[in-house]
Amino acid sequence: MMNTCTGRCPKGSVGGKWRVVRYLAQHLARSAGGGRPMILLLMTGMSAAMSSGCFLAASPGPVEVPAAPEPVSPLEEAPEPVAVEPEVTEPAPAPATRGDREAAPDSDSAPVADAVPEPPADHVTGSPAALHPELADHLDDWFEYWVQEYGPQMRLSLERMGRYGDIVDTALEERGMPRSLRYLPIVESYYNPRAYSRVGAAGMWQFMPATARERGLMVNSLVDERRDPVAATEAALDMLAELHERFDSWFLALAAYNGGPNRLARVVRERASGTTLSDATFLEIREHLPGETRHFIPKFLAAAAIADNPGAYDIDDIVLEPVLAYDEVTVPDATSLDVVAMAADVPEEEIRALNPHLPLRIVPAHIETVLRLPPGTAPRFESNYAAIPTEARMTIVEHTISAGETLGHIAQTYGVRLSELISTNPGLRPRYLQIGQKVVVPRLQRVLARN
Repeated sequence: MMNTCTGRCPKGSVGGKWRVVRYLAQHLARSAGGGRPMILLLMTGMSAAMSSGCFLAASPGPVEVPAAPEPVSPLEEAPEPVAVEPEVTEPAPAPATRGDREAAPDSDSAPVADAVPEPPADHVTGSPAALHPELADHLDDWFEYWVQEYGPQMRLSLERMGRYGDIVDTALEERGMPRSLRYLPIVESYYNPRAYSRVGAAGMWQFMPATARERGLMVNSLVDERRDPVAATEAALDMLAELHERFDSWFLALAAYNGGPNRLARVVRERASGTTLSDATFLEIREHLPGETRHFIPKFLAAAAIADNPGAYDIDDIVLEPVLAYDEVTVPDATSLDVVAMAADVPEEEIRALNPHLPLRIVPAHIETVLRLPPGTAPRFESNYAAIPTEARMTIVEHTISAGETLGHIAQTYGVRLSELISTNPGLRPRYLQIGQKVVVPRLQRVLARN
């Protein structure tokens, strides 16, 4: 991926290169405590490289990350040179006009505005390693990916952040973790709690089943807490915090989150030149990592830069989804969500949207389950639910397949549509049914008619 001026030029456009320069300049200026002059200086210095469409190639030796300039202590001011000037008799000042007084009020009487503190540097997007030429071309590719190829998905992610962003922000603040990690679910799932990957990862944070269970999340046919935005966020950030403590680097923690901590530890052990780990270690070992993990950091950095200032990338008029709000109730036993909706007197779609971790629309039996309801509906639900007989709380049942049965036969037996039976069991393969396999039957018509 790395290009030099002796071979081919990068495929990114000049506009794409300027996106990278702007990203690097902003973070260098932020880490140096500077402002717009620092940005302009860096952009001017890099414009020659941009004019040829090429960035500096990475050094083949150990990666050295440029350190940010040392800040000057406010208690240590440089002495000013003393100039000896001839004594001059100054004329008396002219009387100030009203306009002069408004434009330049007397310094003794003018109120002093409180200095606005600079926000703390983000230890991921503001890392010195993010400025290294090793990532320049890759950042250009990922800017193009997010803005041009996946612009609609980026917009959709930002809109969904209106619903789930507060959950993530609060959890990050409680742990003292970098704010930029709020953009990680964009890279993982476009902020979709129902996302499911071809390799079996699920939810907003894309947990694999085994990893989710290790983190204390329930994953079975009825409950999949990987899809619970609250529970999964807590588990994901706890995991990231532990990975950062283990590897002492946010770049390495994110790489371990993507590719697995044991694999990353092995590559670090075999390929890193020193014993001290840092973000620079990721740059040193990245060519020895799997492709997805190798590109995960620049992909995240580009997504975070765009999501932090979407208007600068022509992503405007974002309509945020409403903030997630809900009541919580405890359901004591097996109940189907259509019955829950009936007791709360709300559409079933609202119940399902608030509880995406119940994929089969069933509250498990023999266990008290905390369920989310639309705000203000808990009292009505509890009153109505208590009046529903236990045997009438399930309009969905599990059928155990016997020898010779087909889905058509099961649908006919229970009086439901075959299409509805198939949609309720998305992982079921109709031609490969097995004896003893469970099939969820939705909205059992006979039960509904009897009650």
